[in-house]
Amino acid sequence: MPTNLRITTFNVENLFNRYAFLDLPWEQRHYEQFVEAIGVVSIASRQGDLVPYAITEIQRNNTALAILDAHPDILAVQEIENIYTLRNFNDSYLDNYCDRVLSIDGNDLRGIDIGLLINRERTDIEIVNIRTHVEDAEEGKTVIRHAIPNKGYLVTGAIFSRDCLEVDLAIGGKTLTLLINHFKAQDGRKASDTKRTEQAQRVAELVNAAVQAKKIPIVLGDLNAPPKHKSLEALIKDSPLRNPVDSLPKDQRWTHYYVPTKEVSQLDYVLPHKSVKVVSTEIVRKGLTTKCKQYTGPRYPTIGPQHTEASDHCPTSVVLEI
Repeated sequence: MPTNLRITTFNVENLFNRYAFLDLPWEQRHYEQFVEAIGVVSIASRQGDLVPYAITEIQRNNTALAILDAHPDILAVQEIENIYTLRNFNDSYLDNYCDRVLSIDGNDLRGIDIGLLINRERTDIEIVNIRTHVEDAEEGKTVIRHAIPNKGYLVTGAIFSRDCLEVDLAIGGKTLTLLINHFKAQDGRKASDTKRTEQAQRVAELVNAAVQAKKIPIVLGDLNAPPKHKSLEALIKDSPLRNPVDSLPKDQRWTHYYVPTKEVSQLDYVLPHKSVKVVSTEIVRKGLTTKCKQYTGPRYPTIGPQHTEASDHCPTSVVLEI
C-alpha cells in the first residue's frame, strides 16, 4: 500500500553551541570558544555582534516552532554546528520530535554542517546506509586541510563547501537516496558560481548512480541559487528530478528573504525523482523577520525585526507518495 512521506529542508541559520564572555572584545575571541553556560555569557548573532542569551533563546524557540509547523517525517537541516548541537536542539526545543539524528563534520571554515532528523513516529523508515562526500576532489586536485590558529581549518581541492550527505532510507519496499546539500553561497564572484556548478554536476552524477542502482533519488537542501541560475542546470534543467515549488503560484515560489536588498527567492529545494508522485508542497513563513513585507500572513508572537526570527530561510516541505 502506498504511504505518504513529508520531506522538509530548512536552513536554520547558524545553529551554534558557542558562547563568548561579554568583556572579551570581538576581535580577540577565538573562532570557536566553548565555555560552560554559567556567569555572564552571550551568544554571537548572525552579524557577529553580541546578543543576550535570552534573545537567542527566543530566536531558537521560533526556529523550533517553524519546524513543528512543517510536521516533517524527514527533516534535512543546514547551518548546524555539529551533531552535539543538533541533538541538544532536538531535546531542548523540539521535545525529542525526532529519534534519529545524523550529521558528519564537513569542510566549512565557519564550522557549519548539514544534518538529518527522522520523526520518531515514523518507525517504518529504516536508515540503510550513510555516505559522506567531504573527500570528493576537484578534477586534478587533492583535498588538503590547512590548520589556521584559532579559526579551525581551511579546506582546498574539495568539491563540496560543506558536504553532500548521502543517506539511503528503506520505506514501503523502496529505497530512497537522500542527497542533502548546502552549496557554495552567492557572493558575486565568478569563482563561486563555478564552484556551485561543479557541486551541482557532482550531485547529478550521484543522482544517476542512484537511478542505476534502482533507488529513488531526492536532492534537498540550500542550493544557494534560484532555479533559473545557470549553476543549477545539471539539477533543474538537465535532470530526471522535478522542482515541486514550480506548482505554487508565481508570487509564492520563494523560500528565502535577503535582508540587505529586501529580496525574496527560492534557494531551498526538495527535488524528487520524476517517477515519484508529488502530493503537495508547503512553505512555512511564520518565522520570518517583520522586515519581510513580501509575507503578509501571521507570525509567531515573539518575531520582531531582528535577532528573533526563526531563520532567513523558510522550512520547505514536499509530500510524496511512496
